[in-house]
Amino acid sequence: MNKKISLIDISLLKDHEEIDKNHFRGLLKTIKRDDCLKNPVVVEDKNFIILDGHHRVTVLRKLKAKKIPCQIVDYQSVKVYLRRKKFTTKDIKSEVVKRAISNNLFPYKTTKHFIKDRVRNINFKLKKLL
Repeated sequence: MNKKISLIDISLLKDHEEIDKNHFRGLLKTIKRDDCLKNPVVVEDKNFIILDGHHRVTVLRKLKAKKIPCQIVDYQSVKVYLRRKKFTTKDIKSEVVKRAISNNLFPYKTTKHFIKDRVRNINFKLKKLL
């Protein structure tokens, strides 16, 4: 699994799940106060679908960021595990991709991705993203 962090144009990222507005507001305050992004967003490698970090991306979009630090992962790898919640299909990863591409977002907290070798604690300064 690639542990490298890349600065990606934020406009390329695709959501697959809605966010919680209360969580968004709290995270917005925290990121502004800390003046940094503590953890990178995790995105799949073909379509730049957000696997983890929808709220962080939404906050940075609100702050007019141009770039965002991302850990890009091979979504088909066994090192990316997706816990099923409320799904009737067996091929849940393809359903996530389909929803993201069609902008038919899942409700908040429908999916939960687990990424082996996940990068954390990057403390990336906001001014480098604007």
